[in-house]
Amino acid sequence: MTRKPFQSKLRPHLEFIRECRAQEMSYPRIAAELRARFDLSAAPSTIFAFVKVRARRRPVFSLPPRESMATPLRVPPAPAAVAAETGPRAGWLFYDPAKPLVKDAS
Repeated sequence: MTRKPFQSKLRPHLEFIRECRAQEMSYPRIAAELRARFDLSAAPSTIFAFVKVRARRRPVFSLPPRESMATPLRVPPAPAAVAAETGPRAGWLFYDPAKPLVKDAS
């Protein structure tokens, strides 16, 4: 036994919803307008899902062209080099693997 594919009750009102979203109307406001104008009860989350499914897809991510890859990438300095520049005890993030861990009494 074959069934008809599911048809959304919002489908006949697609253009109305599109116009409301173009006017930056919120989903609860659109739900209230559908109820007032067309006597159609729909939750704001239902309207959001309806719009989301029919929204344009995001463009596919692609790699940059070969010319922009010619510039070298900036490599962050090694942690040892940063510690050497800022001194032997540069704040609470300092860790010396040669010494045992102790809790400061401060």
